[in-house]
Amino acid sequence: MFDRLSDASKGAVFLVSGISIFGFSDNLTLLVSDSVSVGQFHFSRSLIAMFMVIVAARLFGMSVLAKLWKPIAARTVFMVTSMLLYFGAMPMMPIAEAGAGLFTSPIFVLLFSAILFGERIGFRRILAVLVGSVGVWCVLQPGAEGVTVYQIMPILAGACYAIGSIITFRYLQDESAFAILFSFLVAIGISGAVITSVFTVFPASDHLIATAPFLFSGWQTVDAQYWLYLFIIAMGATVALSLMTRAYQLAQTSYAAIFEYTYLLSVSYFSWLFWDVTPNALGVVGIVFIIASGVIITLAQRKTI
Repeated sequence: MFDRLSDASKGAVFLVSGISIFGFSDNLTLLVSDSVSVGQFHFSRSLIAMFMVIVAARLFGMSVLAKLWKPIAARTVFMVTSMLLYFGAMPMMPIAEAGAGLFTSPIFVLLFSAILFGERIGFRRILAVLVGSVGVWCVLQPGAEGVTVYQIMPILAGACYAIGSIITFRYLQDESAFAILFSFLVAIGISGAVITSVFTVFPASDHLIATAPFLFSGWQTVDAQYWLYLFIIAMGATVALSLMTRAYQLAQTSYAAIFEYTYLLSVSYFSWLFWDVTPNALGVVGIVFIIASGVIITLAQRKTI
């Protein structure tokens, strides 16, 4: 029955499944965010995930070595930057609100597609950008002290994620999903090790470490419980990333974008279930506006509105 679905429909199924799993595993990150830095987290998670990807690739008779190195390298730069920014901000704000910042990506997909590839925007998409911008303001909720750098980080992550998604669809449809994922894991693992080593050799101030230890700590000693948590997180992330990568190979980026919002439902649910944390009323309004923006963009792309 699944084989009878169109590529776009298969992509939607893969994307919803992968992103729902991410909502679960991302919440578990808070179990280790007080123990290590974001760099050490990504380094150690990548070690486990790379092993899982190699095993899975062998089982399916596929290679983890990329054939299309230039687009792979470009995609990897943007995806690694996106994940470092997003995970760095996650312990500093409610996860649902951080997720809303990341999922401004459809707005950026629209803008970058117009700027870089000359795609027409039109009234509906301009409306979507305006609606999404209001949503971002509601999520950020700038007060007298203004917007903090931690609130900006998920939005920058969304911009980088958008470029990576565009590259995946336009240039990597014929590449192995395992190769794309393995390249990302190697790159983010190396990046995490370098960042953590820098903060070990050149420690940040006591104030920065006290304020955001997940961002500014050096290498830390970890115990068996950390590795258990990390194994569960890495397993979830590996399955999720594999499904999402395959989804973007099958479905056009602007079509797939509407299904990405499953993440906000999933991450909000598990945030409430595990941590009893929910966004405030204005934050919820902002999330709804950002989702509405993405829906408008997608329906306009498909010319159903």
